[in-house]
Amino acid sequence: CRAIIEFDMIAKDDKILIGLSGGKDSLFLTYALSILRKRSATPFEISVLTIDPLFTDDFDPTPLAEFCANLDIPFYTKKVDIAGIIEKNDGNDPCFTCAFFRRGAINKFAVENGFNKVAYAHHHDDAVETFLMSILYSGQINTFLPTTYLDQSNLTVIRPLVYFREFELKETPALH
Repeated sequence: CRAIIEFDMIAKDDKILIGLSGGKDSLFLTYALSILRKRSATPFEISVLTIDPLFTDDFDPTPLAEFCANLDIPFYTKKVDIAGIIEKNDGNDPCFTCAFFRRGAINKFAVENGFNKVAYAHHHDDAVETFLMSILYSGQINTFLPTTYLDQSNLTVIRPLVYFREFELKETPALH
């Protein structure tokens, strides 16, 4: 919660859309925000969106939907043909392409459905990795910020786990 308080990430009546991939980081973020929502004096709403990038024919969001239902969180899923985009791009930069289009789909869904914030589970190690990749690939010194206002979409991106290290998330008993 330190980052949430320090960077004023959550305000009264915020509608926050969580990008849930199904990995440990986004599962922990979803769980943590569900607990915070119940205990916070500041009322806010959370919902979850999982993107099906169409990498396989057997994508099954049922376990994620059940996880969210147990936490009383609305769950949505959206198909986005990221696999097709990567194929048309001859497989160049597949990780960048996937992340770019996944974020774009989440932001679009957020705007279309009245959310004012999007929460991603990027943690401290992700910030360091982004910093190093920026130096190596673009020669620039930068990384993502804990909160970022996107003026074209009128959304704020929040990263509540920015102070967490990956090993701390691996050791979270709630997700085992």
